[in-house]
Amino acid sequence: MPSAIAKKALENNAITKKQYDKLPPQLLDKVAKHNLELQKKARKKPAKGGTKEVHKKTGKEAHKRGRPRKGSEVKVKK
Repeated sequence: MPSAIAKKALENNAITKKQYDKLPPQLLDKVAKHNLELQKKARKKPAKGGTKEVHKKTGKEAHKRGRPRKGSEVKVKK
């Protein structure tokens, strides 16, 4: 019989229905507890990125192919 932790993990989509049905109870509890902890950590982290920098080629480099090299103009988008 799966524990309350496993039922909670199934409701929060931390484990799949197939895992809930087929895994032995001890392993299911460990997997459920681990996945619930990972979900909590994921919510606390801030979003990736922040400000975006766009390098614009200037001068002789302006019409050449490839990535901008040193000396290019930097525009910051927020």
